[in-house]
Amino acid sequence: MFKKISVLSLLSIFLLTAGFGCKSVSQTEQASIKAVKLSYWTVYNDMDELRALAQQYTQRYPHVSINIKQVKYEEFDSLFTNALADDVGPDIVSQHVRWLRKNQSRLLPAPGVTKMHRIVIANNFSKEQQFLTDSNALPSASYIKNNYVQTVYDDVVLDKQIYGLPLSMDTLSIFYNQDLLDRAGIAEAPKNWNVFAEDVQKLTKFNSIGDIIQSGAALGTANNINAATDIIAMFIMQSGLKVASGNTVTFAAGIDKAQDRNVSILSALDFYTDFARPTKEVYSWNEKKGDALDEFVRGRVGFYFGYSYDFATIKQRAPQMNLRIMPMLQLDPENPSNVANYWVESVVQKTKYPNEAWDFVRFITSPENVAKYTEKIVSPSPIRAQITLQQEDENLGPFATQALFAENWYKGKDVDAVATSFDSMITELLKPADDENDLLKKDKQIIINTAARIQQTMQ
Repeated sequence: MFKKISVLSLLSIFLLTAGFGCKSVSQTEQASIKAVKLSYWTVYNDMDELRALAQQYTQRYPHVSINIKQVKYEEFDSLFTNALADDVGPDIVSQHVRWLRKNQSRLLPAPGVTKMHRIVIANNFSKEQQFLTDSNALPSASYIKNNYVQTVYDDVVLDKQIYGLPLSMDTLSIFYNQDLLDRAGIAEAPKNWNVFAEDVQKLTKFNSIGDIIQSGAALGTANNINAATDIIAMFIMQSGLKVASGNTVTFAAGIDKAQDRNVSILSALDFYTDFARPTKEVYSWNEKKGDALDEFVRGRVGFYFGYSYDFATIKQRAPQMNLRIMPMLQLDPENPSNVANYWVESVVQKTKYPNEAWDFVRFITSPENVAKYTEKIVSPSPIRAQITLQQEDENLGPFATQALFAENWYKGKDVDAVATSFDSMITELLKPADDENDLLKKDKQIIINTAARIQQTMQ
């Protein structure tokens, strides 16, 4: 009898502590968790990985659903503008970091914390529900400065507020076809620009009428090189100049007084365009060649300048290529320069769900999810603590190491207009002067005019 009473007593205590005495979720609490549908526009992000992250998020917050839409690069701006005008715009956008200042007035700065409600089962035996509120902290400006690569803080913190967070990072490196180098008698990849120029000469081949049938490097033009604008900017940076400082374009400063070509900006642009000048020893490319990436995957180019996202494309299209990757060569190894090329996830000013939108951005850009995302797409992480591991990867290492010092060279409001101006500048520089004695004058004016056009985009 004593044992039976004891068992009943223990059972009563268990039932009480298991939740049968808990208070149910109130109607007010239930009403505070309303269905939220977020619209998320992206251009180049990995859709499968984003959908997987969205699914994980909705498992924790079932009342939030995320519709992810992929938009073409060339259509994004007009679609975004029209959608906002009609009040049917997205809640979240993935935008290139060089679009940030153009769109700043359309974006909502990040809060310090988000508040997310959810209902959980307090106990599996009782099935009693419990109402919880998660206080989720977002990265502060100081956290970004200390834990992300430097360019992120410089780019996303505007007027002391945060306007976007990155999922990944990228920098320029040099891909090369080891088999082509071997056949040219080049035992190892070049370590400086002088040796690079010598190797380009060894690799370049011409037919009987002077046409290039194998290019040492795809450099020198603008119309058929994928990353021409960034490559040009990189050479300007390596010469010790900045494309712009603050809101002022500076790369052409003082060129009007130059008496010869021995000035930084002319030296940088001459080095680049010489690869497309038939009169130069490094001539290996011209405007009649096909797309640089296409030529490389077909085994017709020795050195190709590109980003980590090119790796998967090259391996897919040329699986048999003996592909190698080297860090970008430096004019001054003690003060290295490279271009930061990346996208940030931002919340739109007109969203009806600012709390939920920023919380989703917080979730997908958390260190844990950034690590998963960058591993999936084989791209450098923007988070310092994750770069050390990436540096050990043979293919990713060159890109990841350079993320530590890479910079976003443009902080104006129309990067596409700048790309057009750079393309035009290179095309005009490649044209001969009517009088050889007027070549310096012609080229100086081209550079001055280009700087003036870019300055118009900085306001």
